[in-house]
Amino acid sequence: MVIVLNEKKRNMKIYFFFLLFIIVSISQAQTAANKTDDKGLKQGYWVKLNPKTGKPFYKGTFKDDKPVGVFKYYYEEIDTIKTIMEFKNNGTVGYATMFYMTGAKQAKGKYVNEQKDSVWTIYDESGKILSSESYKAGKRHGKSIVYLQNGDIAEERSFKNDINDGPYKMYFEGKKLKDKGNYVAGKLVGKNAYYYPSGTIAAIGYYNNNGNKNGVWLYKNNEGKVTSKDVYDDGKLLNEKEAAEWLQKNKGKEPKEEPTKNPKGKKTDTTKSSKGTTKSGTPAKSTKK
Repeated sequence: MVIVLNEKKRNMKIYFFFLLFIIVSISQAQTAANKTDDKGLKQGYWVKLNPKTGKPFYKGTFKDDKPVGVFKYYYEEIDTIKTIMEFKNNGTVGYATMFYMTGAKQAKGKYVNEQKDSVWTIYDESGKILSSESYKAGKRHGKSIVYLQNGDIAEERSFKNDINDGPYKMYFEGKKLKDKGNYVAGKLVGKNAYYYPSGTIAAIGYYNNNGNKNGVWLYKNNEGKVTSKDVYDDGKLLNEKEAAEWLQKNKGKEPKEEPTKNPKGKKTDTTKSSKGTTKSGTPAKSTKK
């Protein structure tokens, strides 16, 4: 019995000293890694621990307090890589690959002076591209594309300093045009058209430089026949009398679009005749009050 107790005590002592050795070794290794020079600048390999969990927050190498080469950043909740950064140009440029907690790639792009730059691509957990956007100094600048789950384009647009600027298009599934128009400094300007999934125009009209509906807006059914017509003056919907006066002063300024094919494959011409009907035979609806 005494021999058994002594054996247990001896094993406990061995375990205790082994554990103490591991703790001291880790502490010494971290101290040896996380060094600064006499100017207080980080030098060499660093492992920064999360103060809440005690797990690594990042691992990487510094030279004169600036990151160089590959850095790995970790999720707080689990010991899984969140981001891998490759630093270049004295730490001012970083190429990032971000990951979901599952380990699947989430995003890929470039930082310049800690701000997003150039093209950034976002992925879902299955690896499909969700969007691709151009950045400059941390703001969307240039072409932006958003994708549907099946890989088709959902929308295309352009930005300047994070503001919509330039032509845009949106699509239904199957790459069918949903609507198109143009932005200037965040406002819709010029002709805008909206479509049915069949490809037939649903509505068409103009926005002025203030971003307001202006002039004639035509609304059509799925066969391309005009069902109603509104007239606007800088965003104000005109009544019947005001609309007639506007049309008299602005002859020939109705929106025009190439005829579209109806479901039977015949082209539909929605131009108004002098008798107030469309050439397709559908009465032209009076303007709303």
